[in-house]
Amino acid sequence: MIKTQFYILLLICFFGSLQLDLTAQNSSLTLVIKGIQQVQGLMQVGLFDKEDDFLETGSEFKVATVGVDSNTAIVIFENLPIGEYAISLYHDLDSSYAINKNFIGFPLEPYGISNDAWHRLSAPKWKEASFIVEANKTIVIHLRH
Repeated sequence: MIKTQFYILLLICFFGSLQLDLTAQNSSLTLVIKGIQQVQGLMQVGLFDKEDDFLETGSEFKVATVGVDSNTAIVIFENLPIGEYAISLYHDLDSSYAINKNFIGFPLEPYGISNDAWHRLSAPKWKEASFIVEANKTIVIHLRH
């Protein structure tokens, strides 16, 4: 009887510690967006967790929208599993919930990519924009106008 109770207690402790480990693996990501020239509209942010889906609208792991009320915006993503991520964002000046583009497809509204990765004539690649989240982390993205 005592031996059975001991094993039950041991199992409870074991599975309880697994639960604590899983919880401890979640982190937060604080994003600081700098270079806002017009204090108006919305900041639309997409957090991607897969290379194959990077920059595909609707394939974001998480999405955030915040009002722009100063020259710096802050977005916090909570409870992120440890892993590799990349961010794409744009300053939705007219609050249309869509980025305005010219006839070629280039953005007419300010935008940014994690690691400030951008190219003049093409979209950045995952390897240029991705970063690792292993613990609570803060990154800065500068808007491109």
